[in-house]
Amino acid sequence: MLKKATIEDFLLKAGYSAKAAKLYVNRVNVGSIENPDVTSTYTGLLCGDTITLYLKLEDQVIIDAKFEYSGCAGTATSGSALTMLVTGKTVGEAWKITKDDVLRELGGLPESHCADLAVNALHKALEKLKEKQTTSV
Repeated sequence: MLKKATIEDFLLKAGYSAKAAKLYVNRVNVGSIENPDVTSTYTGLLCGDTITLYLKLEDQVIIDAKFEYSGCAGTATSGSALTMLVTGKTVGEAWKITKDDVLRELGGLPESHCADLAVNALHKALEKLKEKQTTSV
């Protein structure tokens, strides 16, 4: 297995920002949440990478966000950036997060479709949450 510094160096040479490389190496917010309020899985049409997103809410505010992924470093870093962006946001604010927000948080990516994948996973989770809240009323 490569050393962490070597992986980070490789990502930097591949065009990832220093922030994205650190998020990948440190596995920021990678994992699941016990008893999440909503979980969704989205698989990208272009690459087949998958993100499963877990959200925990309190009074319509996202208090915790984690993700699991199957795919490339771009998918992993996009998931990390997305979970950082949504934590502390209301559901309404989370709906407004875009691919550009994720890319800005990361300082760019060599393949920007990974940011789309993360945002699509978020939108799917928010749709499920909306359906869940509508049926429970």
